[in-house]
Amino acid sequence: MKTKLYAIVALSTMLSFFSCSNYLDIDPEELNTIEKVFSSRTETIKWYNTLYNDNNSTTNHWYVQNIHTADQIPYFWCDDDAINLLSSGLSNVSKGLTSPENPNPAGKDLYSMYYKGIRHANIFLENIDQCQEMGELEKRRYIAEARFMRAMFHFWVLRMHGPIRIQDSSISVSEVTNQYPRNTLDDCVKWILSEFEFAINNGLNQTQSNEELGFPTIGAAKAMKSRLLLLAASQLYNGNATFKNWTNKDGTPLLYAQYDRERWKAAADAAKEVIDMPIYSLKMPSDPKDFMNVVDNYRSITTTWNDEIIWGQPSTTQWYSRNSMPGAWYGWNARNSVTIDLVNDYFMADGSVARPLEEWFANKQFSTADGNGTKANTFWMFVGREARFYASLHFPNQYLTYAYSTTSADKRWKYVDFWYAGESGYSHTPGDKNSSGFSVRKNIPMDMQTDKETSSDTWNLKIPFPHIRLGEIYLNYCEAINEYEGQGGHAKLLPYLNQIRNRVGLPSYTGNYTQDEMREMIRHERRLELAFECQRFFDVRRWFIGHGPSGLFNQPAYGLDMTRGEHATDPSFFSLVKLQDRVFRLEHYFLPIASSEVTMNTELVQAPFY
Repeated sequence: MKTKLYAIVALSTMLSFFSCSNYLDIDPEELNTIEKVFSSRTETIKWYNTLYNDNNSTTNHWYVQNIHTADQIPYFWCDDDAINLLSSGLSNVSKGLTSPENPNPAGKDLYSMYYKGIRHANIFLENIDQCQEMGELEKRRYIAEARFMRAMFHFWVLRMHGPIRIQDSSISVSEVTNQYPRNTLDDCVKWILSEFEFAINNGLNQTQSNEELGFPTIGAAKAMKSRLLLLAASQLYNGNATFKNWTNKDGTPLLYAQYDRERWKAAADAAKEVIDMPIYSLKMPSDPKDFMNVVDNYRSITTTWNDEIIWGQPSTTQWYSRNSMPGAWYGWNARNSVTIDLVNDYFMADGSVARPLEEWFANKQFSTADGNGTKANTFWMFVGREARFYASLHFPNQYLTYAYSTTSADKRWKYVDFWYAGESGYSHTPGDKNSSGFSVRKNIPMDMQTDKETSSDTWNLKIPFPHIRLGEIYLNYCEAINEYEGQGGHAKLLPYLNQIRNRVGLPSYTGNYTQDEMREMIRHERRLELAFECQRFFDVRRWFIGHGPSGLFNQPAYGLDMTRGEHATDPSFFSLVKLQDRVFRLEHYFLPIASSEVTMNTELVQAPFY
C-alpha cells in the first residue's frame, strides 16, 4: 500500500501539468506519512475526523456543507426563496451563467471537494486494519461510519451532477490514466443503498453521546435511504424523455429509460421505516394555544438538539447570523435576503392561501392594532400569518424584544426597519445590505447575541443545522404515497401531513382531493416547512418544474423598493419592484463538470445540453 501511494504521488505530480484531476489532488506529505498515521490510534482518528471537517478538528464534524460558509454555496440561496445581489457568484448562478468553463461561479468547487472526501474515505478504509492500537469493535464502528460518509459524498455529487463515477477504492498506478465513464443512475442508487445497508448492519450506533453529536447513526442511514429513493423516483430521473439521449459513449442511457411507478413505493417504504423508529418524534410546542410559544418552538427545531433531528451538523452560525440579522441590531447587513414570492407563500393563520401579490400592493393598508406576531402600523400583507412566517423571516415593522442583545448592550425593543431611512435601510447600510425588504430568521440560534459596545457576537454556538429531520421524512412519505397510490393513499398520508400543519397551529386538511391537488398541497407544505434547509434548490429540479415560461426558477425575483421609505407606513417603500431577472433552462437541471475534467477523461460525457 505504501509503495502504491508513493507512486500515485509521483504520477499525480506529472499529470498536474496538463490536467486538474480532482481525485489526484493529494498532499504528498499526507501520503508520505500514511504508514505512520495508521500505526497510531490517535492519528488514525484524526484522519477519520477529516471526513467531517477539513482542518482535523475533533469538534466540528463536517467536511464541506457548513452553514457558516453558506454565502458560497448555491443551494442555500440560488432558488426562488432567496436572493443575494451582493454576491456576483450567486447572482451568476441564478442568471443561468454556470457553464463547463465556469462551473463554480459561487466560489466553492464542490465537485472537487466531494471527490477529495471520497479519496480520503477510501484511503482510511484501505488502511485502518494496520492500526494495531485500535480494537476490532472500535474499527467496526469507524468502518461503518466511513462507508456511510463515502456514500454521502457520492450522493452529494449525484444530486448536483446526475449519474457520476463510483469510486470505491483508491487509484493504482496502472489505473490512473484510464478513461472512466459515468456509472448509470441505477448503478449509483444501488451502490449507495448497499453502502447505507452495510453501515446500518455493521457498526453504526443507534444514538450518539452528547460528545459525539453529528456522527452518523442507524437512523441517519435509513433517513438518507428515504431521500435517495425519493430522488430516484422523481420526475427528473424516472423515465424522463427529455434526457433519453444522455448516454455514455457506448450508448448506455444514464437515467432510467422507462418510468416505473414501483420506485415511489420503495421511497414510501423507506420513509415509513424511519417514521416507525421509536426514537424520533416531532418537536411540539409546550403550549399550543400560545401563538408565540408555537413560533419559538418552530425556531427551536433547527437550532437546538431535539428528538426530531435525525442527523444534524454541529455548527457555528456566526457568519450566517450576521448576514441575516437586520442592521437595527448593531449594523449587521441582512444580506441573506428573501424573495417576496416566498413571503407570500406562507399560509394565513387560519390555514387559507394568501391573496395574490397584486392585491396587497394595489390597496396598501396598515394594521391599526397589535396582532399575533405584529404591532400596529404593519403592512397588511404581514398581519395574521401562520407561525412559521414569524419564525422564519425578518419583515418590515417586525417588533422584537431585546432579541440578539447581550446583557451589556442597549436592551430596547426594536423594530425591523428595512425602509430607506431606517437603521436597516440603505441610508445606514451603504455597503453590504439587504436586497428585498426581508431577511432570514430561521436557523439563527435562540441565544444568539450581539453587542454594539464591544463589536462582538456569539461565536461557538454548536447548533444542529438539520441535515435531515423527521419533518422531512413525513413529507417524503406523503409525496411518495400520493404518487404511488393517488387518492387511494390519502387516508395513509393525511395524518402525517396534518401533523406538520397542526404543529404550527394550522388546521387539518379534511376534504377530498385529486392526486394533482394533493401533489401541489404537499409541495407547498414542503417549501414552507423546509425553507432554508437546502432542499428547495434540489426539490424544484427533481420535480422538473424549474424551466420554461412558467418555470419556478425561470422567473424574476421581486421585493420591496429599498431606495424609498421614511417610516413604517410610507407607501413608497411598499412598492413591488423587480430585483433580478433569472434564467433556468434545461441544461441547468444537472450542473456541468469542468471542461478540463472532460478533456482529460474522454469517456466522461458532459451534462446534457451544454
